[in-house]
Amino acid sequence: MSLGSPANLTSNTPSQQQQQPPPPAANVNSVLTAIRNSSSPNNTIRHPSERVLQQWSDSYLHHHTCNYLTSLLYIIDWESSTAAGAGGVVEESSRLMAAILFKNCVPKAFSVPIDSLLEEITNDNDTAALRVFIDQLRHERNVIRQTLPNLLFRGARTDSNNNNNNDKTLMLHLQLALSNIALFDFPTGWPTLLEELMHVVKNGSGATAIIGGDDTTGMMMIVRVRAIQALRMCLSSIRHRKIVVQKGRGGGRRGGRQQQQQHPMMDMRHLESMIGKAVHERKEVHRMACNIFDGLAEGIIQHAQLAVTGGSSSSSSSGVGQEGDATCTAWQMECKLATQYIKCMTEVIPMLEIEQVVHSDPRVAAVRSLLDNLTQICQAVKAYPFVLTPSTLMGVSSSIQQQEMTIQMDKLYRATLTCCMNSMKYQPQLFATQITAVLPSVVEPILTLDESVLQSMPVKRLIVMTSFIQMVLQCALYDERRKDRLGSKNAVLSMLMGRKGGGAGGNDESGDGSNPNNDPAVIAARETVTALLAEGTIERLIECIVGKFLMLHPDEVEEWESDPEGRYETDLAEEAMLDAASPRHCGGALLMTLMNVETDRVAKTLLDLTQRVFQQLPQDDVNSMLSREACYRALELCHNSMIAKGKRRLNFSDWFQAELLPILQTELAENSPVAMRAMQARAVTLTQAYSRSLKGEEFDAAFQSIAKLMAAPDLVTALCASRCIDYLAILSVQERESGEDSPQLLAVRSHSVFALGNAFVLANRAESEECLRVILMCVSALVEANGVYLEPVLQAIAEQLPPLWERAGDSVPIHSCLLSVLTHLIMKMGYSTVENSHVQAVLFPLLDYCTDINVVNRAETLLEDGLRLWLVTLLSSRVPTMGSKLTSMLPRLEMIL
Repeated sequence: MSLGSPANLTSNTPSQQQQQPPPPAANVNSVLTAIRNSSSPNNTIRHPSERVLQQWSDSYLHHHTCNYLTSLLYIIDWESSTAAGAGGVVEESSRLMAAILFKNCVPKAFSVPIDSLLEEITNDNDTAALRVFIDQLRHERNVIRQTLPNLLFRGARTDSNNNNNNDKTLMLHLQLALSNIALFDFPTGWPTLLEELMHVVKNGSGATAIIGGDDTTGMMMIVRVRAIQALRMCLSSIRHRKIVVQKGRGGGRRGGRQQQQQHPMMDMRHLESMIGKAVHERKEVHRMACNIFDGLAEGIIQHAQLAVTGGSSSSSSSGVGQEGDATCTAWQMECKLATQYIKCMTEVIPMLEIEQVVHSDPRVAAVRSLLDNLTQICQAVKAYPFVLTPSTLMGVSSSIQQQEMTIQMDKLYRATLTCCMNSMKYQPQLFATQITAVLPSVVEPILTLDESVLQSMPVKRLIVMTSFIQMVLQCALYDERRKDRLGSKNAVLSMLMGRKGGGAGGNDESGDGSNPNNDPAVIAARETVTALLAEGTIERLIECIVGKFLMLHPDEVEEWESDPEGRYETDLAEEAMLDAASPRHCGGALLMTLMNVETDRVAKTLLDLTQRVFQQLPQDDVNSMLSREACYRALELCHNSMIAKGKRRLNFSDWFQAELLPILQTELAENSPVAMRAMQARAVTLTQAYSRSLKGEEFDAAFQSIAKLMAAPDLVTALCASRCIDYLAILSVQERESGEDSPQLLAVRSHSVFALGNAFVLANRAESEECLRVILMCVSALVEANGVYLEPVLQAIAEQLPPLWERAGDSVPIHSCLLSVLTHLIMKMGYSTVENSHVQAVLFPLLDYCTDINVVNRAETLLEDGLRLWLVTLLSSRVPTMGSKLTSMLPRLEMIL
């Protein structure tokens, strides 16, 4: 086991590699022609070109000599490719495609294990081709190492034909290609890669003269930014490099001679030595990567100071007009450099691997200095919107400079706080010193700023802020209650991972300073966290989360009126935690973290807040109703903790009877206030979340009321009710005991006909695919829960299916739902369903659609469900009435087989 090839793509055996025919010769003209033809709308031209491009790319895996990558580089290089191209011009689209192909092919070329191949070389003639391949591959790798940096860090063209966006995209793919090379080639193949990038970042060297322009200083700044972006990507690749097991190739020879095969199982007796070797290699890689730590730390100080003060390391001019614009541009570059320097450090910090006895590590002083500087940067740029305007930028338009200052300082703040989080994650004891300053500065805006300012912040900023607070709360080192459990680490695992001891245990009495419980910085950090969770503060924080993050804001209220289906889908995504880029998600995640840390206190605070809002605020006030809706949402988010660990912190049964059921039974008109309708919709979803706590009679009342709400004038409420009915129907089936129908299932059956009628009416109201899918899933669940009890209304159900089939179009989710509905209908009610003419109008076209494997991706999406419905149909049909129709489908089955 070793770091080896991080993602070794050369998995074929030598005999398999020899069986692959060599691709046609690759040169600049042939590759450029194939790239151009691959964009042709004519299939007869495009497909062969795509095929030959793939063959060239795979040639490295099959050990065939090829100059594919170097040919791509010549095409990307606009100076060289212009001379080689037809008519003296290589279009931007071809250069961009060449860069994409180059980036994608680099892992294949650089993952080839040359050392392993050398072991197979003998004096036989059958290895001559392998010798040629190895020599060619070494040469091509050397050419790439020399050429790629020149392409990245050379001045861009400034002629009128140059498309700046295309050039940026092309450079991005080259940066990604370089990071792919770093993944495989550092440090053995290219040990100076990071130092070379740092040299360009500091000096801008490599930025050759601009073709058609004179702004050498400006181009140098662009090159420096481009270089540090590439450096960050390379560091990220190196940091995420995986440990792999190199399979032995045996002692046999290539060709037709039989090879010795090693047993596929690993010899576990050698596990410790194998892991030890892998850890040693990993540490060596990380050690070499961390050689740039000091340079990054110096760059952070220099460029962050210039960014905050409005200065520039390349220009000291100021004023109005063109000079003022130049100053602003130079300052923007400084902001980008400062941000990227910090992002690079974010990747380096996890690779420091400072020993558990932090005070004895010689790097501790430098890390502490870095963390102090990061804290100072956080304090300097934490304001939002940023109001301090440096004097050097006064000449720029006030509105533009204010907006640009806010944007750049926000990016710098987010990068700094993210770096702090990585420092806390990997070096919590060293970062403890900063907790007393950083944590209050992050919590303060949440407590003091009003809702409108918080909502105006970029979502990325809110995500970083709330994530930082969560990480502090989850860190065991900063938790006073968990300090005695710090020494419970697995000593064997610590030994295997190369650590000298079993961890920084809380019971360590060695006196060498390794016990973090005796560290004054750790003690101060714990006091700061304890103060955050103190009585009065945590309640205030929870109220701010509920009121500022979870409450519907004016834009959402407007969307509720103008686009109810969009509002429902957005709400559904947030509840499913699929939409991380929303303020509500940030607040909800922070609330649940607080709930996990201080379950009883947070539960009590939420219940008290909900009761206070209900009792003290006017019932008909819009803000009061929106506040109640936000409290309901908070209780819904935390429902698992409210009734977890054998302790029910909420008596939902009583609360449902007293407060929620009256809301569910209220008939609201279409012109009722949105806040009132939102509160009713939230009562539906809240009932769904706590439905397992409902007793038999309460479940019946809830199901009946919510089934009625499926016909509510408010579309969002009706859709929420549909999803809730789906959940309650499935829940009632799951709670059947010993084959006997539960009270919940009896309640569902007693109101299902009414619910189905409302569901089909609601399906006619819904326009979006997602909303129709939710309604059809509700129908499917009701059919499954009722079975033969729906036979009296089978004809009415069947009549609704053809219009739904017509609406399905090419929608995979809708077809999947129709498959589910028909499968349950036929399974539960047998041949009477299959022989119904309305069912047949949907059944056989649907089967034909879902089992047509000639359609692209059909086999991966609907075939399995379609075959299941086909099988259910066969088992439930009578031969005299359905034999001919089923027989006519046999050719399709033969095609599938």
